[in-house]
Amino acid sequence: MQVLSLLVHDDWGVAQRIMAVFTRKRISVDTILAGPCEREGCARVILASQHPQFPKMLEHVRRVHDVIEADYIENNAEGFALFRTPEGRRPVSGKAEDVDAKVAESDGAPFVKVYGAM
Repeated sequence: MQVLSLLVHDDWGVAQRIMAVFTRKRISVDTILAGPCEREGCARVILASQHPQFPKMLEHVRRVHDVIEADYIENNAEGFALFRTPEGRRPVSGKAEDVDAKVAESDGAPFVKVYGAM
């Protein structure tokens, strides 16, 4: 699983504009998660795919008007979690058991977890 984490303006049509980039390049996205995040007026979008060209899409996604920041997280992980901590966001990826263990240790920190979606 290859994962892109995006911080975007929380506005209508943002997901459509982001996915249009992948459609134009004929790259399928296997998993899409979106929701409110740590910043007021922003949302966090997590995209995952197994397509070999997926990591190269980072630069294309960064050009979308609504994208504030974009990061490539992991290649070939079974699981992924993104925690919100007082220090900022913290990605965790790896085997599903390792991700579950980190979630259990998180002391109630808000998180998004994806695994087995591929």
